[in-house]
Amino acid sequence: MLEVLMNPGKFFEKKLKEEIDLKPPYAIISTLSLLTVITAFVMMEELMNSLFNGIPINAQRTIIAMGLITVMITVVIEWGIISGAFYTVSLLFEGKGDFKRVIEFVAYGFIPSILSSAIALVFLIYMSLFVDISTSDPHAIETAILSNPYIILANITSIILSLWSANIWVFAMIHSRNLTVKNALITVGIPMVMYLIYMLYTLYQALRIS
Repeated sequence: MLEVLMNPGKFFEKKLKEEIDLKPPYAIISTLSLLTVITAFVMMEELMNSLFNGIPINAQRTIIAMGLITVMITVVIEWGIISGAFYTVSLLFEGKGDFKRVIEFVAYGFIPSILSSAIALVFLIYMSLFVDISTSDPHAIETAILSNPYIILANITSIILSLWSANIWVFAMIHSRNLTVKNALITVGIPMVMYLIYMLYTLYQALRIS
């Protein structure tokens, strides 16, 4: 698994000679989903104490459960959307390869996201210890969270590790869709540029109000 992080070209070249195996991708996405759910739970616990203090405990638990289920499903949907986006763009370059192979290879690009989620969780825990969000004003809570140094660092880390994911995905598309390096860069670059613009804008907003 370490090889896909350090030498993705060689890793996917070897995987291409093997039968499609979705067990490792499922494990990667499941791990990411679990970390994302834990992070969301920590955040929701904090927000519940501030925004929904007057709501019965059973109702709070229902809201939390529905939120966590949504977060878990979102990670799986994101996997499918990214795979579909790369596959669709690669059609412009007459890419050849099974969509199931694309799904398999794209999953490996989420490994840096696992590291990013773990770091974000640590920063979030620190934030919850040192930031007072005991207010019922949603705007004040949003400002306190976004302008917090720990959250800003988490966002910066996420941007950096997203570039690592993009590097893995370039090689994933080269081998799963038989693309040239240039065409793979364009295939991955179009969706990633849009995502990075959003992330950089979010970071800019956080820095502006901090």
